[in-house]
Amino acid sequence: MIRRRLLQGLGAAAAATLLSGHTPYGQWTVYRLKHLLIGCHREDPATYDLAKQVVAVLGDHLPSAKSRVARAPTAGRLASLLGTDQLHVAVLGWQHAARMAAGKAEFKPYGAIPLQLVTPLGERALIAHSSLPKRHIWLVAAALSESALVTGPSVSGENTLPWHPGAEAFRNGEPEPATDPQ
Repeated sequence: MIRRRLLQGLGAAAAATLLSGHTPYGQWTVYRLKHLLIGCHREDPATYDLAKQVVAVLGDHLPSAKSRVARAPTAGRLASLLGTDQLHVAVLGWQHAARMAAGKAEFKPYGAIPLQLVTPLGERALIAHSSLPKRHIWLVAAALSESALVTGPSVSGENTLPWHPGAEAFRNGEPEPATDPQ
């Protein structure tokens, strides 16, 4: 009898926990607040290699960012993460970045995503969500500026993304912005 009541109580507690909306993914929120996640996707293997190189450079020059690679299975999943503010920085091909920002073609279901350019990476770009503070992107741009990863301002005129204000400030030689009020 006691065993039955104990099992019923445990079952009720488990059901209450499941029905209350708690998931084991709460730590994802904590993890992404402590680490600068650099997104990429499996459909374009070069984005993964570049993201790892970006993380290595940031590890040397900006260790407090605790950068890590976050690899999505598809560009659509990456758009979903960027569009829902679960991810803020990613390595994308120029065309993917432009279509994702405009919410066109395969990214239409996600709507327009306010993406801005941090720095060109040859045939790809490091992009950031416009919600990221100016100072944070200024620091990332400064850390990457001396690396061999960074190329000219655009590739064959494909850059239709606006520069992130932090990246623009760094490019213009402005000093590091004060801590953002956010």
